[in-house]
Amino acid sequence: MTTVPTDGAVLTDATARLDALKARIHDELDLLNYGGRDWVPSPGDDVLDVLIVGGGHAGQALSFALARKDIRRVLVVDGAPAGLEGPWSTQARMRTLRTPKMLKGPDNDVPALSPREWFVARYGQERWDAIRFIPRLDWQEYLQFYREATGIDVINETSVTSIVPPTHPDGPFTVTLEGPEGTTTRLAQRVIFATGLEGAGGIAAPRHLFGTLPESAWGHTSHQLDFEAMKGRRIGVLGGGASAFDVAGTALEHGATDVQHFMRRTEMPAVNPLRWMEYASFVEHFCDWDDADKWDFMRKVLEIDQPSTQSSIWRCFEHDNYSFSLGSPWLSTRMDGDEVVVDVAGVEHRFDYVIAGTGVAVDLRMRPELSELVEHIALWGDSYTPPSGHEHLGLAAYPYLTGSFQFTAKDDAAAPWMGRLYHFAQGARVTMGITGHQLSGLPAGVQRLVWGLTRDLFREHQAAVRADFDAYDERELISLGPRPADQPPIQRFASSAEAEQASPGDVQV
Repeated sequence: MTTVPTDGAVLTDATARLDALKARIHDELDLLNYGGRDWVPSPGDDVLDVLIVGGGHAGQALSFALARKDIRRVLVVDGAPAGLEGPWSTQARMRTLRTPKMLKGPDNDVPALSPREWFVARYGQERWDAIRFIPRLDWQEYLQFYREATGIDVINETSVTSIVPPTHPDGPFTVTLEGPEGTTTRLAQRVIFATGLEGAGGIAAPRHLFGTLPESAWGHTSHQLDFEAMKGRRIGVLGGGASAFDVAGTALEHGATDVQHFMRRTEMPAVNPLRWMEYASFVEHFCDWDDADKWDFMRKVLEIDQPSTQSSIWRCFEHDNYSFSLGSPWLSTRMDGDEVVVDVAGVEHRFDYVIAGTGVAVDLRMRPELSELVEHIALWGDSYTPPSGHEHLGLAAYPYLTGSFQFTAKDDAAAPWMGRLYHFAQGARVTMGITGHQLSGLPAGVQRLVWGLTRDLFREHQAAVRADFDAYDERELISLGPRPADQPPIQRFASSAEAEQASPGDVQV
C-alpha cells in the first residue's frame, strides 16, 4: 500500500510519507474515538494514576492503550537515553526480529500505527514484500516513530530504585527515581513493571564458572560487550540459545581470530514451541486455564526448549574459524596470566575472553525496585502444589499473578495494596504463557492488563461516577413548540441518497 495525500500525488520522499502516515494515524484515532472523558477522579496533587517502569515496546504500548481508555495521569520512565529503549540498539545482536513480520504489533488496533504501515512508508512496499522478519534496528526506529506519533510521556535516563508501599490500603506508592536531576520521588496509585526479559530477576551466570574471573576476562550476552576489542583474540562461548550464536557471529564479524562455541546438551532442539502458540485464542485465553494445566504445559515447554534461529546458526558457520560442540559442559574455569583456562568435559581449552550465553534467572530478589515489596509477593511455589514427580524449582520461582498481570500477596491482610502492582515482564510466563511483553503475545497482553486495570479503577470510583451522573444536567430538549429562529434547521431526510434528489433549498442533512 502506497501512502498518498488527499490530492492523489504519490509521495516519494520517506520523510513526507512518514508525516502523511502520522496524519493518517490521527485521523484513524478520531474515527475510533468513543468520546473521551476525564472520568478518573484526581488521586491528589502530583499523584499519578499509573507509573510504568520501562519504555520499550511493552511500556509504550501500555501507555498508549491506557490513554485510549482516558487514563491520563500516566508516566513512563526508562533508564536508557531517548531512542535506545529496549535491547535493540545495545545488547541485542541478531540481524532481525524472531517474530514473523505479519503478527500483530503494538498498534492497539489502529491500522496506520502498525509496523507494516510504518515500514512501507519508510522503505516502500517492495522492500516489505522482500523480507520475512523486520530488521532489528528498523524495529528500534519504528518504536521512536510510535512514541512520537502517540505522544507518550517518557522520562529517559531515569531508573526506579525503590517503591515503598502505602501506609493506607488505598494510598499511593512512593517511588524513588534516580535520573539526570538526581534523586526524586513520585507518588503513583498503580505501578506497572514493563521491564522485559530480565524483569523478574537478572542474568544467569554460573558462579563456579564466572564468579571468580575478573570482569575484564568475561561477559554475558545481556551485557554491552566491546566487540572491537575482540579483534585478533580467541573467544570461548557457552550456551545454545540464539543470543549465544548471535554474540559468536558478531565477534567473528569483528575479527576474532578463533571462536569456539560449546553447548551442554547433547542435542539442539529443532521445534520451536512458541511458533505453535502464536494464534489469537491461545494468547488471549491461556491464562484462563486452571493452575494444574498451566503448570503441566509450561513444564512441557521447558522440556522441549527453544532452538536458536536458523539464520543465527548459519551466520556463524559462514566463518572457517568457528566451531560448535554439543555435549560439552564447562566444568571449571581459572586464570593463567591473561588467559582463561576452561575445563570442557575434561579437556583444557584456552581463551583470551569468554562469553556466557546462559540466559536469565527468575528471582525477584534481584530486582532493586522490588526490594521493599518482594517479601509480600506470592510465587507459584507459595500458591500451587504440583503432583508428586511434577515439581520444578524453576517454575516455582515465578510470581503467581492474576489474569490481569497483578502480583498477588502471600497474605492479603499484610499487603492489601498488592493488586495495584502489575508484572508485565518475563515473570508472567507461567501464569500468562507468551501473553505479555513478548512480541508474539503483546497485543493480547496489553488488552488484558488495560481491561483489568480500568475495570478495577471504575469499581473503585463507583461513588464518584454515580455522583457525576447525578449532577449531569446538560439539556438536550430546549423547546416543546416550534423551532426557535436561532436554532439550526432540522434534518428532513432519512437517508443521504434521498437528500441528493431533493431541491437545494430543502436539503439539510
